[in-house]
Amino acid sequence: MSKRLIPNILLILILLIPIPSSGDGLNGISGNQQLAAAQSSSHGGKFFKKGRDPLRQYSNVQLGFTVVVPPSAEVRERKGTNQISILSRKGYVINIQSGPKRPEIPLSRMPSLLEAKYLGEGKPWKTRGNVRLMRVAGMPSHNVTYQGAGSKTRLVIARGQSTDYIFIFIAPEQTFKRLESEFEWVLTNFKLNTKATAIQNRQHAAQNQLGVRYIKTQRFSEPGYGYVIEYPSGWDLIKSKGMAATFSGRKGTLDHAAIIGIQNIEPPDANNPNQAAQLAFNQMKTSLIKAVTNFNVLEDKAWAYEQAGTKLAGRHLLIVYDHAGVTFKKRMIVLPRLKGTVVHAWSYTAPQSAYATLQPHAERMLKSWKIVMDNEK
Repeated sequence: MSKRLIPNILLILILLIPIPSSGDGLNGISGNQQLAAAQSSSHGGKFFKKGRDPLRQYSNVQLGFTVVVPPSAEVRERKGTNQISILSRKGYVINIQSGPKRPEIPLSRMPSLLEAKYLGEGKPWKTRGNVRLMRVAGMPSHNVTYQGAGSKTRLVIARGQSTDYIFIFIAPEQTFKRLESEFEWVLTNFKLNTKATAIQNRQHAAQNQLGVRYIKTQRFSEPGYGYVIEYPSGWDLIKSKGMAATFSGRKGTLDHAAIIGIQNIEPPDANNPNQAAQLAFNQMKTSLIKAVTNFNVLEDKAWAYEQAGTKLAGRHLLIVYDHAGVTFKKRMIVLPRLKGTVVHAWSYTAPQSAYATLQPHAERMLKSWKIVMDNEK
């Protein structure tokens, strides 16, 4: 999270939409933890030379695919998630994820969602190879290789009729080329489960007809915070002092690039709700300008809250800025209460390259945000 700016402003704290997920998809990239776990034996002989380890077929009905597991490798299921990991004693890791197709994002743009988080100065991926088109289980796929931190990563994203699949192969630089043939073998033997795929197709078709994508959510409703809000079940929640709450996709998922933050601010010099909102807004804006570079305001206008008969007049700010070599886009809403000088500050931050893609999460959360008035009316 060090490369995502979570501004320290008045104690304010960057693919696939995850089915409730622990988000370990890229943990092997950060710190090479998965890679180290897989490197527990010396290199074997010729590829798939007959030996003590038989070939095993792994099938996952929920994720809708079957794959043959290479010798000297084991499958680890991430319960409650949309991912499995194949760890080999030869020193490589293969992560496979699946999720509802995202037709609003062209297949060619899908890698950029990961790149916003992992590619660049001070990040795990230092360089990016050329994109190569291929097919996996008959599905059109984009393939690209990244290098950095002593390892190489090959990313393959396949688009099915109603499901997107992500394959991530991680291996040490010195053995990547030799071990890559085993990854190719996994891709070749990757099959879609016809029955499971048919069920997914019907489910996704029904969602598309309704014009919505079903996202399982959970409710944040803490005493004293003054509001309730729904957020994706696969996301992490961090509470900090100053009654600040931060919501983000779990580490290793593409949704990790999105940060939704809400904080309660009470400016000491405020005498009424409107004055409190103006002071909080000005101080947040000033603090952010000091913390970043190339700060530019895209929108600055009034914003109205109206829920269950309650009307509040707030302020909306849309900005872009640079931090740690990445261009971010941020939406801020400052909302006073009917009485008192406590102000709610809501924000959505993401790398500019991923902002539009992840914005539906923010919009759903903002729509679910309800201010609890108690006896203020």
